[in-house]
Amino acid sequence: MADKMIALRLDKDLYERITEDANRENRSVNNYIVTKLSEAVPTNNLEQRQIVGSVVGGDKINMANDLIEVKGIYYRYDLLANDSVNSKKSYQVIKANGNILTIQELKSEK
Repeated sequence: MADKMIALRLDKDLYERITEDANRENRSVNNYIVTKLSEAVPTNNLEQRQIVGSVVGGDKINMANDLIEVKGIYYRYDLLANDSVNSKKSYQVIKANGNILTIQELKSEK
């Protein structure tokens, strides 16, 4: 399915708050808005039921092709905070938007 583009009118204060939050999360304003809308409009697809919450080793992430293997299925991925992938770390799928998964590094407890 092709992405849809829309024009969106926001008041200046709201746009500034969104920009600040997006910057804090090292995301683009577009990605931030799409993520928030995706969270607000839940889906009941396979990814939401079985993939979100999964933990994946960094060795299952192919940075050259921007693919991650989760339960034998390959997805595109977006790394929260735009860090680089460490093959020795573990990552958790925190969101799914179509065939794109948002992942974040699991911090080790000390």
